[in-house]
Amino acid sequence: MKFQIFFILVFISLSVTSQVLPGEPVGGYPKGTTTQITALTTVESIIAYSTDEKIFYYYDGTNWVKLFSDNTKVIVDNELFFENTNYYYISVRINTTSWMVSRFSKTDLNDETFSMGTGTQPTDLTTITGLTFS
Repeated sequence: MKFQIFFILVFISLSVTSQVLPGEPVGGYPKGTTTQITALTTVESIIAYSTDEKIFYYYDGTNWVKLFSDNTKVIVDNELFFENTNYYYISVRINTTSWMVSRFSKTDLNDETFSMGTGTQPTDLTTITGLTFS
């Protein structure tokens, strides 16, 4: 019985794979060419940066979608990057009235949280660290 459990655990651990773009660090937004990004199938809500188009894509669960509308008006604009001892922060304006700040832990890759709001986009570390993240 112990051997069977051991075999199952080894099989599961060998079956689990992740999709990281070539040469990509394991923290922050993944990046790669548009061809590399769109070749991946991953989980819904992943965001990746296209190094050749200089824009972000997100995965909607089926397809990679540009963060542009059909009339090529930018939806995500004014990306601002900050860091402190424990976190990286990315503040983006989503449209003319909304913003989002992503917070990434420097030590726990599973600790990614967000804060969203309307009005003026947070543009300094003091304001950003005072936000409520979930």
